[in-house]
Amino acid sequence: MKQKNACSLRDKRSFFVLLGWLIASCIILPAFYRVMSHYAHFEIVMIAYMVLCTAFVFGYVIYNRGFSRKGLTPDMLPDSMSEEEKTAFIEDGKQRLRRSRWMLIVILGFVVTFALDLAELFVLPMVKGWFAG
Repeated sequence: MKQKNACSLRDKRSFFVLLGWLIASCIILPAFYRVMSHYAHFEIVMIAYMVLCTAFVFGYVIYNRGFSRKGLTPDMLPDSMSEEEKTAFIEDGKQRLRRSRWMLIVILGFVVTFALDLAELFVLPMVKGWFAG
């Protein structure tokens, strides 16, 4: 019984650590972007953010091999593979998803940054126009 509680405590701790990193990413990346928007060479920062976001997305997809291993069962794999190879193949896909979680945190920070920028550029003026006399 203690083993189950220890595992759940570890999972909770892992969850809160990931949540902390996600919140930090969603605050730090947009804050830096916003601060840099007041300087003359903001276009460089904007292009750098776009390139970095694209690189992280492509890196995530390529590292996870296009998610081709997600949802696989041993029955779906060729009969020429042994059971150990099938298990290792499926486990490798799960390991890759777990090890690449940090990339998702960074990607979500960039997505929040661009969403806030789009809201400021397009949504806010539209809403202000509704209430203009």
